[in-house]
Amino acid sequence: MNNKDNKGLALIIPCMNEQEVLKKTNRELLELLDKLIDKNLINSNSFIYYVDDGSSDNTWPIIKQLSKNDNRIRGLKLSKNFGHQNALLAGLTRVIDNCDFVISIDADLQQDINAIPEMIVKHYSGDEIVFGVRNNRLGESLFKKNTGDIYTIFINYLGGHLVKGHADFRLMGKKSVRALLEYSENNIFLRGIVPELGFKSSIVKFDQKNRIAGKTKYTTLKMFQLAYKGLTSITIAPLRLLIILGSISFSASFCYVIYVVYIKYIAELAVPGWASIVLPIWIYGSLQLLSIGLLGEYISRIFLDIKKRPRFILEDEL
Repeated sequence: MNNKDNKGLALIIPCMNEQEVLKKTNRELLELLDKLIDKNLINSNSFIYYVDDGSSDNTWPIIKQLSKNDNRIRGLKLSKNFGHQNALLAGLTRVIDNCDFVISIDADLQQDINAIPEMIVKHYSGDEIVFGVRNNRLGESLFKKNTGDIYTIFINYLGGHLVKGHADFRLMGKKSVRALLEYSENNIFLRGIVPELGFKSSIVKFDQKNRIAGKTKYTTLKMFQLAYKGLTSITIAPLRLLIILGSISFSASFCYVIYVVYIKYIAELAVPGWASIVLPIWIYGSLQLLSIGLLGEYISRIFLDIKKRPRFILEDEL
Protein backbone atom coordinates (compact mmCIF):
# COMPACT_ATOMS: atom_id res chain seq x y z
CA MET A 1 0.00 0.00 0.00
CA ASN A 2 1.25 3.50 -0.84
CA ASN A 3 2.14 5.42 2.34
CA LYS A 4 -0.01 8.31 1.12
CA ASP A 5 -3.20 6.32 1.59
CA ASN A 6 -3.20 6.70 5.35
CA LYS A 7 -2.41 10.41 5.50
CA GLY A 8 -5.13 12.60 6.93
CA LEU A 9 -4.91 16.38 6.40
CA ALA A 10 -6.33 19.11 8.62
CA LEU A 11 -6.61 22.56 7.06
CA ILE A 12 -6.54 25.17 9.84
CA ILE A 13 -8.14 28.50 8.97
CA PRO A 14 -7.99 31.34 11.55
CA CYS A 15 -10.89 33.74 11.06
CA MET A 16 -11.50 37.25 12.34
CA ASN A 17 -14.58 38.99 10.89
CA GLU A 18 -14.41 37.11 7.59
CA GLN A 19 -18.12 36.82 6.77
CA GLU A 20 -17.61 38.35 3.30
CA VAL A 21 -15.20 35.64 2.12
CA LEU A 22 -16.02 32.58 4.20
CA LYS A 23 -18.53 30.85 1.92
CA LYS A 24 -16.40 31.25 -1.19
CA THR A 25 -13.31 30.17 0.73
CA ASN A 26 -15.12 27.09 1.96
CA ARG A 27 -16.22 26.10 -1.56
CA GLU A 28 -12.67 26.38 -2.87
CA LEU A 29 -11.22 24.40 0.03
CA LEU A 30 -13.77 21.60 -0.32
CA GLU A 31 -12.98 21.38 -4.03
CA LEU A 32 -9.30 21.22 -3.10
CA LEU A 33 -9.92 18.35 -0.66
CA ASP A 34 -11.78 16.42 -3.37
CA LYS A 35 -8.90 16.90 -5.83
CA LEU A 36 -6.31 15.83 -3.27
CA ILE A 37 -8.32 12.71 -2.43
CA ASP A 38 -8.71 11.87 -6.13
CA LYS A 39 -4.94 12.19 -6.58
CA ASN A 40 -4.40 9.90 -3.59
CA LEU A 41 -2.47 12.61 -1.73
CA ILE A 42 -4.75 12.52 1.33
CA ASN A 43 -7.42 10.20 2.68
CA SER A 44 -11.15 10.77 3.05
CA ASN A 45 -10.83 11.55 6.78
CA SER A 46 -9.24 14.90 5.98
CA PHE A 47 -11.13 17.98 7.11
CA ILE A 48 -11.24 21.78 7.37
CA TYR A 49 -10.98 23.39 10.81
CA TYR A 50 -12.02 27.03 11.23
CA VAL A 51 -10.93 28.97 14.31
CA ASP A 52 -13.11 32.01 15.01
CA ASP A 53 -10.81 34.43 16.83
CA GLY A 54 -13.47 36.50 18.58
CA SER A 55 -15.31 37.77 15.50
CA SER A 56 -18.00 40.41 15.99
CA ASP A 57 -19.82 39.69 12.71
CA ASN A 58 -21.57 36.56 11.42
CA THR A 59 -18.40 34.51 10.98
CA TRP A 60 -19.31 31.90 13.62
CA PRO A 61 -22.96 31.41 12.52
CA ILE A 62 -21.67 30.88 8.96
CA ILE A 63 -19.15 28.29 10.18
CA LYS A 64 -21.90 26.48 12.09
CA GLN A 65 -24.10 26.38 8.99
CA LEU A 66 -21.23 25.15 6.83
CA SER A 67 -20.57 22.40 9.37
CA LYS A 68 -24.20 21.26 9.22
CA ASN A 69 -24.00 21.02 5.44
CA ASP A 70 -20.75 19.00 5.34
CA ASN A 71 -19.23 16.79 8.04
CA ARG A 72 -15.74 17.68 6.80
CA ILE A 73 -16.21 21.17 8.24
CA ARG A 74 -15.33 21.63 11.89
CA GLY A 75 -14.78 24.71 13.96
CA LEU A 76 -13.81 26.36 17.19
CA LYS A 77 -14.94 29.67 18.64
CA LEU A 78 -12.67 31.54 21.05
CA SER A 79 -14.27 33.63 23.78
CA LYS A 80 -12.58 36.81 22.51
CA ASN A 81 -9.87 37.96 20.14
CA PHE A 82 -6.64 36.31 21.34
CA GLY A 83 -4.63 37.15 18.23
CA HIS A 84 -3.71 35.29 15.06
CA GLN A 85 -0.82 33.34 16.62
CA ASN A 86 -2.90 32.02 19.52
CA ALA A 87 -5.79 31.20 17.17
CA LEU A 88 -3.41 29.03 15.15
CA LEU A 89 -2.19 27.34 18.32
CA ALA A 90 -5.77 26.69 19.40
CA GLY A 91 -6.44 24.97 16.10
CA LEU A 92 -3.29 22.87 16.34
CA THR A 93 -4.15 21.64 19.83
CA ARG A 94 -7.63 20.53 18.73
CA VAL A 95 -6.74 18.72 15.49
CA ILE A 96 -3.41 17.04 16.19
CA ASP A 97 -4.97 13.77 17.42
CA ASN A 98 -7.24 13.48 14.38
CA CYS A 99 -4.84 13.99 11.47
CA ASP A 100 -1.38 13.11 10.21
CA PHE A 101 -0.31 16.58 9.11
CA VAL A 102 -1.72 20.09 9.08
CA ILE A 103 -1.65 23.07 6.75
CA SER A 104 -2.44 26.55 8.03
CA ILE A 105 -3.70 29.20 5.62
CA ASP A 106 -5.47 32.56 5.93
CA ALA A 107 -9.24 32.76 5.39
CA ASP A 108 -8.96 35.28 2.55
CA LEU A 109 -7.00 32.75 0.43
CA GLN A 110 -4.51 35.35 -0.75
CA GLN A 111 -2.08 32.50 -0.19
CA ASP A 112 -2.52 30.30 -3.25
CA ILE A 113 -4.14 26.94 -2.45
CA ASN A 114 -2.71 25.59 -5.72
CA ALA A 115 0.65 25.38 -3.91
CA ILE A 116 -0.76 22.84 -1.44
CA PRO A 117 -0.34 19.70 -3.59
CA GLU A 118 3.36 20.48 -4.03
CA MET A 119 3.69 21.03 -0.29
CA ILE A 120 2.17 17.63 0.38
CA VAL A 121 4.46 15.94 -2.15
CA LYS A 122 7.48 17.48 -0.42
CA HIS A 123 6.18 16.22 2.91
CA TYR A 124 5.90 12.67 1.57
CA SER A 125 9.46 12.95 0.25
CA GLY A 126 10.70 13.48 3.81
CA ASP A 127 10.23 17.15 4.71
CA GLU A 128 8.57 17.48 8.11
CA ILE A 129 7.86 21.19 7.57
CA VAL A 130 7.13 22.97 4.29
CA PHE A 131 6.97 26.77 4.22
CA GLY A 132 4.83 28.64 1.72
CA VAL A 133 6.91 31.57 0.43
CA ARG A 134 5.48 34.48 -1.56
CA ASN A 135 6.89 35.41 -4.96
CA ASN A 136 5.03 38.70 -4.76
CA ARG A 137 2.87 40.56 -2.25
CA LEU A 138 -0.26 41.68 -4.11
CA GLY A 139 -2.77 43.59 -2.06
CA GLU A 140 -0.14 45.05 0.30
CA SER A 141 1.18 48.58 0.43
CA LEU A 142 4.74 49.40 -0.57
CA PHE A 143 5.36 50.42 3.04
CA LYS A 144 4.23 47.02 4.37
CA LYS A 145 6.30 45.12 1.81
CA ASN A 146 9.50 47.06 2.51
CA THR A 147 9.17 47.07 6.28
CA GLY A 148 8.47 43.33 6.24
CA ASP A 149 11.65 42.59 4.30
CA ILE A 150 13.72 44.90 6.50
CA TYR A 151 12.29 43.30 9.63
CA THR A 152 13.20 39.80 8.43
CA ILE A 153 16.77 40.87 7.70
CA PHE A 154 17.03 42.62 11.07
CA ILE A 155 15.70 39.68 13.09
CA ASN A 156 17.94 37.19 11.30
CA TYR A 157 20.92 39.46 11.89
CA LEU A 158 20.11 39.35 15.61
CA GLY A 159 20.09 35.56 15.59
CA GLY A 160 16.58 34.63 14.42
CA HIS A 161 15.74 32.26 11.59
CA LEU A 162 12.77 33.84 9.84
CA VAL A 163 11.97 32.56 6.35
CA LYS A 164 11.84 35.52 3.97
CA GLY A 165 8.45 35.87 2.32
CA HIS A 166 6.74 33.42 4.70
CA ALA A 167 3.60 34.34 6.63
CA ASP A 168 2.11 31.35 8.49
CA PHE A 169 1.16 29.44 5.32
CA ARG A 170 2.89 26.17 6.15
CA LEU A 171 2.62 22.41 6.33
CA MET A 172 3.65 20.67 9.53
CA GLY A 173 3.82 16.97 10.25
CA LYS A 174 2.66 15.41 13.48
CA LYS A 175 6.14 15.32 15.04
CA SER A 176 6.77 19.02 14.47
CA VAL A 177 3.31 20.03 15.71
CA ARG A 178 3.79 18.09 18.94
CA ALA A 179 7.22 19.69 19.37
CA LEU A 180 5.74 23.15 18.80
CA LEU A 181 3.03 22.55 21.39
CA GLU A 182 5.75 21.95 23.97
CA TYR A 183 6.44 25.71 23.88
CA SER A 184 4.38 27.19 26.68
CA GLU A 185 5.27 30.90 26.63
CA ASN A 186 2.51 33.48 26.21
CA ASN A 187 4.61 35.71 24.00
CA ILE A 188 4.78 33.22 21.14
CA PHE A 189 5.80 34.07 17.57
CA LEU A 190 5.26 31.06 15.33
CA ARG A 191 7.14 32.40 12.33
CA GLY A 192 10.23 32.60 14.49
CA ILE A 193 9.80 29.38 16.48
CA VAL A 194 8.82 26.89 13.75
CA PRO A 195 12.08 27.31 11.76
CA GLU A 196 14.02 26.67 14.98
CA LEU A 197 12.37 23.31 15.71
CA GLY A 198 15.19 21.59 13.85
CA PHE A 199 13.19 19.28 11.58
CA LYS A 200 13.96 18.84 7.90
CA SER A 201 12.17 21.57 5.98
CA SER A 202 11.78 23.06 2.52
CA ILE A 203 9.88 25.85 0.78
CA VAL A 204 7.23 26.09 -1.92
CA LYS A 205 6.87 29.39 -3.73
CA PHE A 206 3.53 30.83 -4.80
CA ASP A 207 2.05 34.01 -6.22
CA GLN A 208 0.00 35.92 -3.69
CA LYS A 209 -3.44 37.04 -4.86
CA ASN A 210 -5.63 40.02 -4.02
CA ARG A 211 -8.39 39.58 -1.46
CA ILE A 212 -11.67 38.54 -3.03
CA ALA A 213 -13.65 40.67 -0.57
CA GLY A 214 -13.39 42.54 2.71
CA LYS A 215 -10.32 44.18 4.20
CA THR A 216 -7.19 42.79 5.78
CA LYS A 217 -7.40 42.42 9.55
CA TYR A 218 -3.68 43.11 9.89
CA THR A 219 -3.64 46.88 10.30
CA THR A 220 -0.36 48.78 10.46
CA LEU A 221 -0.65 48.87 14.26
CA LYS A 222 -1.21 45.10 14.49
CA MET A 223 1.69 44.54 12.12
CA PHE A 224 4.03 46.50 14.38
CA GLN A 225 2.66 44.75 17.47
CA LEU A 226 3.38 41.36 15.91
CA ALA A 227 6.85 42.52 14.84
CA TYR A 228 7.65 43.75 18.35
CA LYS A 229 6.28 40.55 19.84
CA GLY A 230 8.52 38.56 17.56
CA LEU A 231 11.57 40.62 18.44
CA THR A 232 11.16 40.12 22.18
CA SER A 233 10.16 36.46 21.96
CA ILE A 234 12.92 34.95 19.83
CA THR A 235 16.06 36.92 20.67
CA ILE A 236 17.75 38.61 23.63
CA ALA A 237 20.00 40.57 21.30
CA PRO A 238 18.40 43.93 22.27
CA LEU A 239 19.47 43.32 25.87
CA ARG A 240 22.99 42.66 24.74
CA LEU A 241 22.79 45.79 22.63
CA LEU A 242 22.32 47.74 25.85
CA ILE A 243 25.80 46.67 26.93
CA ILE A 244 27.20 48.03 23.68
CA LEU A 245 25.27 51.28 24.04
CA GLY A 246 26.46 51.58 27.63
CA SER A 247 30.07 51.08 26.55
CA ILE A 248 29.74 53.67 23.79
CA SER A 249 28.06 56.07 26.20
CA PHE A 250 30.81 55.59 28.78
CA SER A 251 33.54 56.14 26.17
CA ALA A 252 31.83 59.28 24.87
CA SER A 253 31.44 60.59 28.41
CA PHE A 254 35.12 59.95 29.16
CA CYS A 255 36.17 61.79 25.98
CA TYR A 256 33.87 64.67 26.87
CA VAL A 257 35.45 64.94 30.34
CA ILE A 258 38.90 65.19 28.73
CA TYR A 259 37.58 67.84 26.34
CA VAL A 260 36.11 69.91 29.19
CA VAL A 261 39.33 69.67 31.22
CA TYR A 262 41.34 70.78 28.18
CA ILE A 263 39.07 73.78 27.46
CA LYS A 264 38.93 74.79 31.12
CA TYR A 265 42.51 74.44 32.28
CA ILE A 266 44.74 74.33 29.19
CA ALA A 267 43.09 76.37 26.46
CA GLU A 268 41.30 78.56 29.03
CA LEU A 269 38.46 79.12 26.56
CA ALA A 270 35.57 77.90 28.69
CA VAL A 271 32.43 80.05 28.39
CA PRO A 272 29.72 79.66 31.01
CA GLY A 273 26.55 78.26 29.46
CA TRP A 274 23.88 75.69 29.73
CA ALA A 275 24.53 73.76 26.49
CA SER A 276 27.55 71.87 27.78
CA ILE A 277 25.51 70.74 30.77
CA VAL A 278 22.05 70.15 29.35
CA LEU A 279 23.08 68.37 26.15
CA PRO A 280 24.92 65.47 27.85
CA ILE A 281 22.11 65.14 30.39
CA TRP A 282 19.56 64.79 27.60
CA ILE A 283 21.62 62.31 25.62
CA TYR A 284 22.62 60.01 28.45
CA GLY A 285 19.34 60.45 30.28
CA SER A 286 17.41 59.31 27.21
CA LEU A 287 19.74 56.33 26.81
CA GLN A 288 19.06 55.35 30.40
CA LEU A 289 15.29 55.66 29.99
CA LEU A 290 15.40 53.66 26.77
CA SER A 291 17.41 50.93 28.47
CA ILE A 292 15.10 50.80 31.46
CA GLY A 293 12.07 50.63 29.17
CA LEU A 294 13.54 47.76 27.17
CA LEU A 295 14.42 45.87 30.33
CA GLY A 296 10.87 46.46 31.53
CA GLU A 297 9.47 44.89 28.37
CA TYR A 298 11.44 41.70 28.87
CA ILE A 299 10.52 41.60 32.56
CA SER A 300 6.84 42.02 31.63
CA ARG A 301 7.10 39.00 29.31
CA ILE A 302 8.57 36.97 32.18
CA PHE A 303 5.76 38.22 34.43
CA LEU A 304 3.08 37.05 31.97
CA ASP A 305 4.68 33.62 31.61
CA ILE A 306 5.01 33.15 35.38
CA LYS A 307 1.28 33.76 35.85
CA LYS A 308 0.53 30.87 33.44
CA ARG A 309 -2.64 32.42 32.13
CA PRO A 310 -4.26 30.52 29.23
CA ARG A 311 -3.25 31.65 25.75
CA PHE A 312 -6.83 31.17 24.56
CA ILE A 313 -10.24 30.29 25.99
CA LEU A 314 -12.77 28.11 24.16
CA GLU A 315 -16.37 29.25 23.93
CA ASP A 316 -17.84 26.75 21.48
CA GLU A 317 -16.69 23.88 19.27
CA LEU A 318 -18.20 21.90 16.42
